Parts: sequence; structure tokens; C-alpha cells
Amino acid sequence: MVRRLAGHDERDRMAAVELAEDDAPLDPDVPARRRWRGWALVIASAALVASATTLVVVTSDGPDSGAVLGADRPHPDGRIVFGRITRTDETLGVRTALFAVDPDGTDERRLTEGASAHPAWSPDGTRIAYATGLEDGSWQVATMAPDGTDVRVLTSGPGVHEMPSWSPDGRWLAYGHNPDPLAPGSRSTLWRMDADGGGQRPLGARDTVDLGPRVSPDGRSVLFVRVVPDADPERATLMVRDLGTGEERSVPAAGDRVESPTWSPDGRWIAYDVPRTPNRRQQLEKVRADGSGEPVVLLEGTTAVAGYQPAFSPDGTSIAFVCFGVETSVDEAICVMGSDGSDVRLLSDHTPIWETQPTWGPVAKR
Repeated sequence: MVRRLAGHDERDRMAAVELAEDDAPLDPDVPARRRWRGWALVIASAALVASATTLVVVTSDGPDSGAVLGADRPHPDGRIVFGRITRTDETLGVRTALFAVDPDGTDERRLTEGASAHPAWSPDGTRIAYATGLEDGSWQVATMAPDGTDVRVLTSGPGVHEMPSWSPDGRWLAYGHNPDPLAPGSRSTLWRMDADGGGQRPLGARDTVDLGPRVSPDGRSVLFVRVVPDADPERATLMVRDLGTGEERSVPAAGDRVESPTWSPDGRWIAYDVPRTPNRRQQLEKVRADGSGEPVVLLEGTTAVAGYQPAFSPDGTSIAFVCFGVETSVDEAICVMGSDGSDVRLLSDHTPIWETQPTWGPVAKR
């Protein structure tokens, strides 16, 4: 069953953007390491990137009103935060922002202005971690309040700091770091830091290419993708690192071309997407976290339909994801489905603007 939840205003449409970045369906021959650089590669290569952090209202009655808001009202099913390309500029390049919406597609609000990506809710719902592009061309991990205020930049230095993931107690974050993503032979590695930005240190190996860390629900391990760029074809495999012993194991059932992995809230499943092939677009799958059994296809990729970048709901019964070709969507939109792949529904679609990287916040206290 496919049903539409939220409309969009014609005045909010913008010109389509032809852009080679990893959040849109790409040529399967493009190395995974390049695809994973995402928004950072696009903006870091520009001469200037502005990153303001104002909050405006976006409603179905019209475009941005510019009204400053207070804290978002809590939602019993949590809020979904996602990225959207808002405009392009000859000097600044692609302009991306983060938005929040209720799971039923209502009460959409804009949280950031400028270069923002990879949002992640804190376990208690009081902060949102994300990557922000600064004027010096670097990307840093920052946090903000759920309404987009009180921005705190946690990292510093050259290169890209991105893809933050909270520990279940909210005391620290894992993230990826690449000191110079445009340099030949550049390498992304995993790092961790305290929630206030202190104690920054490597989380894993320094001689591998590791991307997209996700701390497990019990806080004992971290999930990530290890890229072997010298392999032919290039491999990108699921890995789990024990934070106590440092031991690592692969999840071979998922195959060797995996992107955007994430844990189910109970830690029993890992959802991910498989890149497109010449015969189909990206598709969503899940596999048991212990590596047993066969992958379960949640959304089959076809020449017309795609799904990627999954994010579980707090209770694990639903998954938000980036979709293509669902009902009226003709570009990248945000969809929701059951955790078994049923009841696919379009949540937010502002054609022809690309939407990406959803994260599902915790439920409000009752």
C-alpha cells in the first residue's frame, strides 16, 4: 500500500540541481569512498561556504516566513529530521539545510540555513548532532537544540568531520574524520569525543578506510562500513567493532557493496542499502546483527524505484528512508514504511528538490 501523507506548496519548488554527490542515485562504478563523502566533497571544493543557523517556519500555506520559533512541540511518535537542498548559488554552490517534520508529515519546520548534513538525535531528544560546513571550507560536527537554536561546534581543524552517532547514554559521540578528502589516497577513519567536544581520539584502526559509525543500542560496539578501495571491484563491507576488546567482525551476509548501515533499536537487526547496478536502483535490506541467516529485502530496487539511508523509528516498527519513484516522487524524497517493508508511504516531497539523510527522534515523555 502506498499513500501520500503531506503535500507541498508550488511556491516552494525550486530549480532542479544536477549534482554528483552520494545522496542521489549514482553510477555504480563510482568508488564507494567518493559516494560516502557526500555533501562534504561538494561544498569543501567550493571557494566559500557560508553556514548560518537561523530558524524559519515552513508550512503548506507558503514559503519560508522568516518567523523565529520557540522549541518544537514534542510528538508522541518522535520527530524526523532530514536534509534538503534549498537552493544553488554561483559563488556558494549547493545550499543544504535541515528540516524537521512529524511522522504523519505535518508541522514541517526548517532548522538550519546553509551547509548542514548527517543529523542524529540524542537519546533524550534534547540535542541534534550534525555536520556543518564552515567558511574556511572545513566540515565540523556540531549540536543544536531541537528547534535549531543553541548551536555548538564541537570539532575543529581542516578536512571533514561528519556522520555523528550518539552513545545510548548521550555522553559521547562517534564520528568520521578525513583531514583532506580531496587529496589522493585520502583516508577516512573513526573517532570519538565527549558530548561537549572534549576527549577527541581515534576509535578504531588508523590504516583502514572506515565510514559511517553507528554506536550500538547497548553501547558496547560500533557498526561501520569498511571500504577496500584497491580491490577490483571496490568492496564496502559491514563491520562491527567491540568497544571493550577492540575485536572486529564482518557481517558477510550483507555482501560487499553496502552503504548507510543502522541498528534497529533492539540491536537485533542491521538495515542498510545496496548501491545501484546497471539493472536496478538502490534497494533497502536488513540482516540479523549476529550475521546469521540471509538478507531480507525491505524495498526492492527497480529501474524506477529506489530506497536508501534507512532510519528506524524509536520503537523499531517503522523505517524512514530516502525514496525515489514512490507515487508522485520523481526525485529523492523522504518515505516511511513498516520495519518489514510493508505500507510504504511518501512523507515529504518538494519536487524537484532533493531530500536526504533522515533521522528519527525519541518519543515524547507521556
